[in-house]
Amino acid sequence: MLDRANIDDYVQTVEFEWLALSKIERRLVGLYRQLTEEDRKQLRRLTEALATIPEETIGG
Repeated sequence: MLDRANIDDYVQTVEFEWLALSKIERRLVGLYRQLTEEDRKQLRRLTEALATIPEETIGG
């Protein structure tokens, strides 16, 4: 069973972390939450592709 103190600590932590985000980060989180599950999957695939460093460079 959850302890009320633990829940309060968790809420305070989440609120603190949310306030630590910049305005643009909070806006991006808000926009992400509005996406459908299918759009979220596509965005994750795109993000992974952009974050991947190619092992070989072309012409190198």
